[in-house]
Amino acid sequence: MRLWRLLDRFLAVLPLGLSAVALALLLSQNPFAAPYLERGTEALALELRAALAREVTPEWYMAGMDRALLAEDLDAMRMIAATGARHGIAPSPALLGRMQALEARETGALAAARDCAVCAADITACPRVALLAMCGVTVEMTPLGDLNALRRAAKAGIAGEEIDRIEVALAGVGLGATGLVLASGGTSATVKVGATALRLARRMGKVTEGFAAELRRLSDVGFRPNRLDDLALGRVGIDEVADAAKLARVGELASDLGHVAAKTSLTDAVLMLEHVDDAADARRLARLSDAAGPETRATLDILGKSRAFRALVRLSDLAIGAAALIWLVAGQLLIFLGERIGRLLLALLRAPLRGRARAAAHPVPAPLRAEPPLTRPQPRLRPDPPLRRPVVPHPALSQTAAE
Repeated sequence: MRLWRLLDRFLAVLPLGLSAVALALLLSQNPFAAPYLERGTEALALELRAALAREVTPEWYMAGMDRALLAEDLDAMRMIAATGARHGIAPSPALLGRMQALEARETGALAAARDCAVCAADITACPRVALLAMCGVTVEMTPLGDLNALRRAAKAGIAGEEIDRIEVALAGVGLGATGLVLASGGTSATVKVGATALRLARRMGKVTEGFAAELRRLSDVGFRPNRLDDLALGRVGIDEVADAAKLARVGELASDLGHVAAKTSLTDAVLMLEHVDDAADARRLARLSDAAGPETRATLDILGKSRAFRALVRLSDLAIGAAALIWLVAGQLLIFLGERIGRLLLALLRAPLRGRARAAAHPVPAPLRAEPPLTRPQPRLRPDPPLRRPVVPHPALSQTAAE
């Protein structure tokens, strides 16, 4: 009986013990040291497509299109129309008529010439995104735009004014990348595009405070205004005007943004900088553009920055297994403790009933009554007198002759 009881207790704790040993072995692999892994490009594209399919509904399409038409925002109307078309949503005839009317008003020959002139004069007043690349950045994409930025910085330094170190760093990166493009056949074109996009975004007020602080930290490139004329005449290289090693750090950041522009467009890259807070966000945006391609801006606008960037990573299988095993061990421990406590409470509740059952099974015999004698009781006899009476000496006889 004792052997069976020990076996029962051993089997009760065996599942919990095995799970605890397995959890200890799994935790020894440090599954939570790096719980997130980067998704592959194909897996990321599928994840983004599924997330967009849940958001892009006919209700979303109609609400967004109404807002764009009321605001006469041609860029927003085009983006919503293209996104809806990719998800099988088409406008009604009445809505299509309103869209075509806005398109005709904003893209006519006179309107296009007027808006292009505005963009060329002041890029910050450009009314449409499409005109930004067509009319506003023609000069900025050439070395003249970078040299002009360095010229403004040199003029400010000579006048004793504060030098815009961020613009100097970006112009230096763009000018250096232009030289690399000419020497290498275009391998550094993304750096030039990224630096130009950053300069345009700053002028348009699209750079966030956090990203501006990051740029200020990286923009101390040791600019030497007195060598600018020699640089413009081709007598010296960019490393004679600024620290090449520090420019390289800014160039890495510009390369990420140039990669975004290559996958989408320069204008989209400029406008999406409002979602970038630091260099890490710039790298995430570059990875997002690899999977989303031309839909990157629409993905950010529809899903939001947090959801879009969260899709870039996934939990590792080791972390998922460790978390599941922790829940399993916790559940088994609670079940085991609950069973032990339940048995104890049940024993306490059954103690009075068990005493009653034991009393009922083994009743105490009642005391026996005295049976009457079968014969009459014998009479009580007086005790027999002693056989000899005590001798009392006589006083007269007890005296001697001498007395």
